[in-house]
Amino acid sequence: MAINKNSVWRLNGAEGLSDDIYRVIEIIPHLDCIILFQLTDKDHLQRPIAKMLSTFTRWSRSGIAVFIEWEAPNFLLVAEEDIPPKSKAKRDKNFGLINELVSDSDFVFAYATSKRMKLLAEYAKRKGVDRKKVSRLLNTYWRLGLTKNAFLPAYANSGGSGGERIAMNGALGAPRTSRTLGVERAPKYVLSTKDKQNIRKALNKHYLKVNGKSLKESYKQYLRQYHAEEIKLADACKRAPIVPSLRQFSYWRNRLISEDTIIRKRSTERDYLLKKRSVIGSAAQDDLVPGSCFEIDATVADVHIVSSFGKQYALGRPTIYSIVDRATRMIVGFHVSLYHASWRAARQALVNCFLPKAEYCARYGVNIDESEWPCAHVPKRFICDNGEMIGLQAKEKVVPFTELSFTPVYRPDYKPFVERRFKTLNDDAIHHLIGSTRGGKMVRGDRDPRKDSIHTLYEVTSMLIDAALEHNRDILKSLAFSHALLIENDLSPKPLNTWKIYVSKHMHALSRVEPSEVIARLLPSEQVSMTASGIKYKEMFYSCQQVEDQNLAAIARVKGRWQMDARIDDNTVNHIYVRLNEKQGFTQCYLLSRNAMFRDMPLNEVEFIQDWVDAHEERSPVTVESIEMKKRHEQIVKEAKDRAKNNSVSFSDKVRNTRENRREEIKRTTHSFSGEGKDNKNDIQSKANVVVMLPRRNRKLKDK
Repeated sequence: MAINKNSVWRLNGAEGLSDDIYRVIEIIPHLDCIILFQLTDKDHLQRPIAKMLSTFTRWSRSGIAVFIEWEAPNFLLVAEEDIPPKSKAKRDKNFGLINELVSDSDFVFAYATSKRMKLLAEYAKRKGVDRKKVSRLLNTYWRLGLTKNAFLPAYANSGGSGGERIAMNGALGAPRTSRTLGVERAPKYVLSTKDKQNIRKALNKHYLKVNGKSLKESYKQYLRQYHAEEIKLADACKRAPIVPSLRQFSYWRNRLISEDTIIRKRSTERDYLLKKRSVIGSAAQDDLVPGSCFEIDATVADVHIVSSFGKQYALGRPTIYSIVDRATRMIVGFHVSLYHASWRAARQALVNCFLPKAEYCARYGVNIDESEWPCAHVPKRFICDNGEMIGLQAKEKVVPFTELSFTPVYRPDYKPFVERRFKTLNDDAIHHLIGSTRGGKMVRGDRDPRKDSIHTLYEVTSMLIDAALEHNRDILKSLAFSHALLIENDLSPKPLNTWKIYVSKHMHALSRVEPSEVIARLLPSEQVSMTASGIKYKEMFYSCQQVEDQNLAAIARVKGRWQMDARIDDNTVNHIYVRLNEKQGFTQCYLLSRNAMFRDMPLNEVEFIQDWVDAHEERSPVTVESIEMKKRHEQIVKEAKDRAKNNSVSFSDKVRNTRENRREEIKRTTHSFSGEGKDNKNDIQSKANVVVMLPRRNRKLKDK
């Protein structure tokens, strides 16, 4: 180890020197001399110590002298421009008194080797200062690093900072004084060791608890428990009690208990971990390439929506599912529905994540190219909360594609990027809409947003898709500090650019899966019927080219309907996926024109109509008119029975002369009559006797 001036060494076992820390203040090679100064003894004036340089070199090789790092005091670590003018003037003045001495190696050698130093006394006399002051300045200069900043005032060390003061005679600090002479203030209370122990006990009992009392209330409890007698006596004597003040109680709260302990004790574990713990690391520090980890979560949108069939049908607030790539902050999957956070809705978001996005966006009137949202991949793993994704269904259907990881309970900070995207989507696309709850920032007396809601699920989804696309195109400064490829290729730090550059360089953990497999595994499974009118699902009818070519509807009409396995896309009823044959996969079938009113609607709208029909059936299982009609019919039947009972005839008499009886009934019911005039009497009589028979059906033709 090289021996340099101003280096610090620890000596242990050196001949003629005590075991301590020494600074090298001068090296004189031609005299084979090294000048050392002991650092730890600050109470007495010291002289430098002269040793042979060769001896010290041998000590350093043998380990007797070990080089150490010396840490300068805090008051020396200050920039020149930050030094106050008064401190700078004081420093320069003191350094000017010794600058001539410390820059002279002959003086340093003489000062270290001579017992008496007349030269120092003469120098001090010439400068007009005391010799001991010069000695103290030299000691300070050598102890604090051979720099003129050693003479800066050490105000940070003044006042016994950090130590406990002991009141020898009375209380510390200024006494209490009244603002006016007419009021006498109570004397100060001097706290003893016992008082401090009692303060700690009171704080632990009342203050340092989850939902504990306030500091002021804890102070009152402390007085009630430990100073009750003094308070009672003072009240009887009509004077102020001599007790610790709230300020003293607060002061010793901070002295006896650390701030970290106060925060931890007064917070639940969940609240501390979520909002108050240190955030040193980053969730993305281990997932730096696209596909390493996707975050998935759901939230309720801050807007009330209505049915597309009328604004009078309020549907509540939809649920937004979002999937975000942790490395690039890219929104890679998206779904909006009326289902609450559940596996039914989550699986739709996964389907959207794994499949191309252009067709999905086109359903909502957003026409994009695949390059604008090039996310149709399966990640290395998903991270989600302990909700709908922890069930058996999610494990069976998602794990074949990728791995699932779960966050601890009540720890949304484990997936911070998807949580942040929810706020972004709500702020950018939702909070300005009519019917928005504005994130719950409602003032008492404000109009209920449900009364003003006018937007449909289709419209809200369309605007949220635009917001997601805009987020993928936004500049995020944090990406520039974690992805060097953006800088190397001069690309703006956008999620879309980050995704594309890493994928183009094959630096990712993404994989693809066949759309047919995604449809078969993830879309909800339903049973549909092959009928004479087509494939029936929820009162809607579908068909495809294979159904028409094989004339399956006609077969169903003759042989009867049969069940088939199907997969349903909740985003639209325009098509469903049906397994027409057990030996083939799922075929996309399109909605027939007879159900054109449902075109481009989500499945929720169809279910709303079904609920609407069921509600009307429940509201009126039978009409009030039918009840009266039933009573009238029963009365008619009763009268007919009574009439038949009173006029009983045989069957032969009953059916005899049916035609004549029919003619007579026609005359009676049609009000036929004989004319009174002479001229037309015969004509009227002849017309009255003519019966016109209506044509009857041909039974033979029907049987054919």
